[in-house]
Amino acid sequence: MKPFRILICILSTFIVLAAVCVLFSGQSELVRIPTLESVLGLPFGQPGQSELADFSDFSESSELSEPSDSLESSGASEPEDTLVAVDTVPVRPKVVVLPPSLLQTALNLPLFYTALTSADRQSVRVVHFGDSQIEEDRISMVLRRRLQDRFGGGGIGLLPMVQTIPTYTAKQTLEQNGHEVPYTTVRRFLSYGPSAMRMKDGNRYGPMAQVANVTQPVDVTVELLRDRVPTYDYDRIRILCSDSVSVTLLPDSLQLRHILIGASVADTVSATDPMRQEIIVLQEPRRSSMLHFDGKGYVYGISLETATGVQVDNIPMRGASGTNFTLMDRQPFDAYFSHTNTALVIMQFGGNALPAVRSQFAVEKYVQSMRQQIRFVMAAAPAASLLFIGPSDMITTVDGEQKTYPLLPLLDRLLADMVEEEGGAYYSLFKLMGGAGSMFSWRDKGLAGEDMIHFTRAGAKKVGEMLAKQILEDYDRIVETEKSKVQGTDTLNDRRVNDKMEMTE
Repeated sequence: MKPFRILICILSTFIVLAAVCVLFSGQSELVRIPTLESVLGLPFGQPGQSELADFSDFSESSELSEPSDSLESSGASEPEDTLVAVDTVPVRPKVVVLPPSLLQTALNLPLFYTALTSADRQSVRVVHFGDSQIEEDRISMVLRRRLQDRFGGGGIGLLPMVQTIPTYTAKQTLEQNGHEVPYTTVRRFLSYGPSAMRMKDGNRYGPMAQVANVTQPVDVTVELLRDRVPTYDYDRIRILCSDSVSVTLLPDSLQLRHILIGASVADTVSATDPMRQEIIVLQEPRRSSMLHFDGKGYVYGISLETATGVQVDNIPMRGASGTNFTLMDRQPFDAYFSHTNTALVIMQFGGNALPAVRSQFAVEKYVQSMRQQIRFVMAAAPAASLLFIGPSDMITTVDGEQKTYPLLPLLDRLLADMVEEEGGAYYSLFKLMGGAGSMFSWRDKGLAGEDMIHFTRAGAKKVGEMLAKQILEDYDRIVETEKSKVQGTDTLNDRRVNDKMEMTE
């Protein structure tokens, strides 16, 4: 073909595409057609947002895409301690530096702060539920380390019997007859994710929202990865299982004593059997243990912990929007929270709901659904404070441009209002990142992946440090305030005594 014909063909293609942009931009909800101004980058004003459809189905199907290993392990240098924020939402936002003291409303966690004052005498539990942003023990492990540095404690809290997603803090393996076997050897059931993973004969998933079904003898080895993440050793192991499952520490000489909480071991099992808790007290603190499981029944989790100090459970639910709690039996939650002295429940959800919400009505419906989830969880933990962490900034394509999800600011505000009405504290991760468009800056600093949704390892560490800093600062402020009140009362009482003595004289 001659060159001038090729040129005519190319020009014709551009003319047709330009005509499509001019005639059909913003007129379809099924196909995103950008405006001509956005394609050419002309300063004709901001392109209008096309009307969004009403998606009110908050099933767990709206899973966020996961960041690739190449993004997570890119070897980016450790970011500076300053965070970035933006004032507007252009394709590449203007970057400004936030002050070292984060602008966050004080977190109202009275029951948790009170419990921390007795952490030197008893165990204080933090249970962190969330979506894929907290997978691999990200965020939770930083909070755990900072709290244990301050208040003591060891171990990494609750783990599933079958760990399909490796974490930074522990390595888990399954063995039979001395040989390692794949995790598929033990079947799992989840209250979230694919419907094929649901239990068919009940809804007793336990506090991790998942359960392992033991049908044959199997050994589970758990080892703390202290060389990767500084982690304190544990001196006891808590096993959550159904009544017909027996658990033995190998070798049993490592065991100091055995504590049984709940029913004695029986010979039958069903999905409605109560969850039993067993505590194996070790001869000395350890970093690695092997447990032998026998019988036929369910294992809800394994907790590596200490008798005093702080324990932090990391419970990620990939793809979950947080609306699956009310679909589960509450009894295991009641039993676990009460016997572990759970003083703080963290719920971190909202990101997986954003792709599905396409109107203000849909956002409001999701928020009301989360209100029911909060009431379900907190009814099982009446002695605990609630902290809800809202979604981070997330970027999508609107009319050919990358920008923050249009309904994210509304979702963040309505979640904050609802959590406050329910007596909890709200942590606006969206605002602390810098607001709309801040994900671009986090990505450019190596704190977020190219999917513009998930944090990198450095970013998750930053979020964990921000959260721990806020909690510890609030704790110190409240404790000092209470001390001042007590001292003031003592001074007033002394004055009254002196005045009375003078009057008597």
